[in-house]
Amino acid sequence: MTSRIAAIVLAAGQSTRMGEENKLLLTFNDKTMVNYVVEQLVTSKISSIYVVTGNDANAVKKSIQAKVNFVNNPEFFKGLSTSVKAGIEALPDDVDGVMICLGDMPYITSKNYNDLITAFVDKMIIAPTTNGKIGNPLIFAREYFDDFYALDGDKGARKLLKKHPDNIIEVDLNTEAIFQDIDTPEEYEEI
Repeated sequence: MTSRIAAIVLAAGQSTRMGEENKLLLTFNDKTMVNYVVEQLVTSKISSIYVVTGNDANAVKKSIQAKVNFVNNPEFFKGLSTSVKAGIEALPDDVDGVMICLGDMPYITSKNYNDLITAFVDKMIIAPTTNGKIGNPLIFAREYFDDFYALDGDKGARKLLKKHPDNIIEVDLNTEAIFQDIDTPEEYEEI
């Protein structure tokens, strides 16, 4: 039986380091960055996609062409943790795990996502690595969902890795993509 892994795409942030523009709405391969990330997920083995919006919610929604579930986070200005929690609350009861994806990491491919999904084992955390260093996205089995409610501020799910070090399965994806998010105008210029 194939595990049902849902994806939460965090797309609610204020892009403060980017300046005036919302980085998620910048062009990447002729699409908005967040739409490109979502399309990679759509062509993967992910069972469902939940995009958490907040800042520029309507523009982010309009920029995504795939059929996804949108989750509004009215507290997005309080930090990343609020978006993670909003996404977790929206998940149906029949998912076995969740992949926490960042809307500003467009270099991750559907193959990378599939490699992580294939490695999923119930009751475990799946972490992508390159050269022994853990990156994103992470997959958490359902039994960790309650742990997300302890997160606060601008802290994401990585904090949970310290809490459950013996329950992590590392998957060597051998790509820098798992570290490459786009936060500043300089990083965007490089692409």
